[in-house]
Amino acid sequence: MRKNGVFYLAIVLVLGSLLITQQSCNKDDELPPEPLYLTVGLPHKHNLYYQLEHNERSIEMEFSQPIDKGTVEGNISLSDKSGALNSHYNLVISGRKVLVTFHSDFQLHDGWKYLLSITTGLKSTSGENLKQSETIELRTTTKLTLSGSTQRNSIACISDIHLGDSRAESGNYCWFGKNANALESFLDDIQNSDQVRVLVILGDLFDEWLVPYSVSPIDPQAGINNTKEYFLAIAGSPTNSQIFDKLRTIALNEEIELVYVPGNHDMLMTQEILEEIIPGVTWKGDGAGLGIYSPVNDIIMEHGHRYDFFNCPQSLVDPGHILPPGYFISRLYAQGMSTQTMNKDALASDGSIEFLTAWEIAYFYTIFHFDMTLPQPDSTDILMGGIDGYSGPFTFNGARDMYANNIEDLWTETQTKNAVPVPIDCCLQAIWNGHSDLFCAATKEYMEQSAPSTYSIVAFGHTHEPMLEVYPPGNQYTSIYANSGSWIDADASSHKVRTFLIINPAEWTGSDIDVVLLYQYNLDSNSGNPDPSYAPVLISEENIDASK
Repeated sequence: MRKNGVFYLAIVLVLGSLLITQQSCNKDDELPPEPLYLTVGLPHKHNLYYQLEHNERSIEMEFSQPIDKGTVEGNISLSDKSGALNSHYNLVISGRKVLVTFHSDFQLHDGWKYLLSITTGLKSTSGENLKQSETIELRTTTKLTLSGSTQRNSIACISDIHLGDSRAESGNYCWFGKNANALESFLDDIQNSDQVRVLVILGDLFDEWLVPYSVSPIDPQAGINNTKEYFLAIAGSPTNSQIFDKLRTIALNEEIELVYVPGNHDMLMTQEILEEIIPGVTWKGDGAGLGIYSPVNDIIMEHGHRYDFFNCPQSLVDPGHILPPGYFISRLYAQGMSTQTMNKDALASDGSIEFLTAWEIAYFYTIFHFDMTLPQPDSTDILMGGIDGYSGPFTFNGARDMYANNIEDLWTETQTKNAVPVPIDCCLQAIWNGHSDLFCAATKEYMEQSAPSTYSIVAFGHTHEPMLEVYPPGNQYTSIYANSGSWIDADASSHKVRTFLIINPAEWTGSDIDVVLLYQYNLDSNSGNPDPSYAPVLISEENIDASK
């Protein structure tokens, strides 16, 4: 009897455990289904919008559950600023996927904002509703159409070409020459373009600074008697003559405006001289050696040297002259270029301590960079020839001491003279601006809410570093900083060269967004042409909502 009792007890325990297991399984079966939610298979930029290719023919959404086809119509819709676009697409449902497929006669706009709306009336096949309505923002990419465009709504922007005269080319101290064919091709593209409305040159087309200190920039023996003739000599150089022919053609094209903003290497350029070299050009100087251009209210452009202690016009240090200390360091640098002994492994008196430190660093860096013989600092080695009104030669110590005497004391007044919107109190910061990408300077002057005027797009040159950057980082950005880079020879730069900006203002395109694109102009080796042509290659693209 005891054995039977144990046996029956075991049976009861087994059956009980099976019953508990069964009930447990039933409870699992009764768990509510996974909530209905959506994913969009597109790049999500700045956690703000989804980027959609301008030539896309459909938009794919994937849900967490299979969708009830009967609930799709009226609960998924696509619109833009013109309203609902229901008549231009079909909705295709396949399990968990829903596709918005565009009709063959419909094409997305470039650089355009679209809204994809999904309401809570949408259900899964299990009856689960979308918990809350969603509106997905989509922004299309922008295609650069240099021909075949239906409207002129683009600004093309280049800078820092640094053309030299024939002496610079033969003496091997010119930054430009190897990109001459590329620039000519680019200017042909601009001239033939149906899309470009304005070509902006943001300074340093001419280079009057990069001259060895042993060579007189103004030299009657070279046929150059003054600054005007220096710039004419640059325009007439065999390497540059076709470039200026093309610029003249563009400037006289009634459908394209050619705008010039002076830089630091051509700060002695004047409107009168430039208009003689390029008739029809639009001069945008706003003071001696400076310029600024604002094509529409929310976009501002300048070279960027206004905020650079070493390279901005210094009209107060030695009244009657505006050349800054960076000019003399450039003369030393050009001397090193002419010797062609670059040391690629180089490491980077009473008066203003911060300036003197920066001068010594720049001076000795240049010496070591080119493995040069140290100039005699008290010898009158720097031939001036009359540039900026300096008739006699300089010593390097003399140039240094001239600035060190009062450059820091006059810094606040200099900024007022140069119309700096937000004065830079710290000289070290202004010195650092000459070695940075100028993003911080652009932020302080034109992007922060404390600035006198804020802009959606701020474009600089000067640094030779092409870039696009939003400010502040994240999905609440209010501005885009763009730098156009340079067209100097690749072996003279640590950054990409032959770069340019394309800016499409919403005010011109009719879009809700301002678009900025950064391109490099490269040989198209895949064209199949035995003589490959140049073509723009997209580096980066950003846009900003102009409707807010």
